[in-house]
Amino acid sequence: MTKLKDIAERVGVSISTVSRAISNDASRPVSEETKQKIREAALELGYKQHEPSRNANDNNAAIKRIACIVPQLLMDDHPYFSKVLVGFHKKMEELGQPPAIVRTCEEVNDAEKIRLMLRETGAQGIVAISWYDEELFEQIQQDGVVIMGVSLNDERLTVPVVDCDRILSARAAVRHLIDQGHTRIAYIGGPAYSKQMESEERFVGYKFAMLEANLQLREEWLMNTRWNVDRSFSKMSELLGRLPKAEWPTAVFCASDMLAIPAMRAVVENHGSIPEDIAIVGMDNIDVAQYTTPPLTSVSVPKYEIGRVAAKSIVDYLDGHFPMATKILLPCSLIIRESSSFSRI
Repeated sequence: MTKLKDIAERVGVSISTVSRAISNDASRPVSEETKQKIREAALELGYKQHEPSRNANDNNAAIKRIACIVPQLLMDDHPYFSKVLVGFHKKMEELGQPPAIVRTCEEVNDAEKIRLMLRETGAQGIVAISWYDEELFEQIQQDGVVIMGVSLNDERLTVPVVDCDRILSARAAVRHLIDQGHTRIAYIGGPAYSKQMESEERFVGYKFAMLEANLQLREEWLMNTRWNVDRSFSKMSELLGRLPKAEWPTAVFCASDMLAIPAMRAVVENHGSIPEDIAIVGMDNIDVAQYTTPPLTSVSVPKYEIGRVAAKSIVDYLDGHFPMATKILLPCSLIIRESSSFSRI
């Protein structure tokens, strides 16, 4: 499936520019010359332009203008969030709705900027994808605009959220390691929006499983990378480098595959074997997880479906069909591969 990123690379413009051109965003218009190049590239690459459903009501009241706000880091074909966005856009198309207006949170990072965006685009709803700003969220709600979070987890959240059950999924992943005979299990993750790793749902699930099995949580084995892949590698390398192999943790649960892959490299570079010395489990089951060496055990998150459910939920709410659910959690499944399959029992 052709993505906005493919068109952007062909024309030599940003993904945001492609999105504005295709959605005919009048608030930040694209020059006719650039718009024509984008249309030609989209045609050449087989990008399916939006066409309203024949069954869609042509009344303007049936058309919902939705803005997706995403961190810039996640706009560039991120292996998790790109699939969420594909699912969201596809469902909007099926519902006969125009393409969502896409903005990075860096573009609307203060009260005046977000008010200007809402006024110029006429957006009736905002889908915040892995972006949370308490003050701006309050302002958006006070201005009468519906806001929904996607892949957000924080105890302070006051908006509806579509996500997977991260606590239950992390607990299942750690219990899998415990069932393999592991008792010394480390954790690699990052903070919630409260800036504390301890309140992040995957850490809560890890802690729950460990305490449930009466296993010790060793402070030096709890690695907060702030979701940075380089820190995952460096922190894991530092831990293994300062300990004799006999004192290594025998397993690690990583809060994402993006953190698990550099941790795997750190094990190998410290002359360890996976899973014989250290078993590793990740989360998200991104496409590359099956191609690591050894293949990575991971929690499979329904990324595409999360995007689809978010689109359906916000459109239904704006149509007045259903009340907005406080939280919609989609189920996950553990995909067991060779990185954790060695039994110590």
